[in-house]
Amino acid sequence: MSIYQLLGSVIACLLIYLLLKGVNERFAVFASAAGAILILFYVCTKLSSVFVFINHLADSAGINNGYFEVVIKGLAVCYLGEFTVSTCKDCGQNGWGDKVELACRCTLLVLSIPLFEDFLNIIVGLLE
Repeated sequence: MSIYQLLGSVIACLLIYLLLKGVNERFAVFASAAGAILILFYVCTKLSSVFVFINHLADSAGINNGYFEVVIKGLAVCYLGEFTVSTCKDCGQNGWGDKVELACRCTLLVLSIPLFEDFLNIIVGLLE
């Protein structure tokens, strides 16, 4: 799918949303969700090739893939979390959005534990 096809599809979903919003708010949410899912799939397919390229560069440079993996997972949590929070708030569920944001923050904290552990090991090694 090209960016032009995506933009046209999202505009179509937006128009359907606006038409349905006046008739039945419940059905309008489905059009909004469809547009959000289209964007999410487009972004994921485009970013997969970028991640493969960056992974290749990390391998060539001799960088530990564990660090790269943590950073990529953290970025994915941030982007997908923000996307989900925005979708929740668009649907009028601010409480859900706040809880998703908290869950993403906790996930980032858990993901960063191995990095902190390695950092502390380096500090201890330098002090010895």
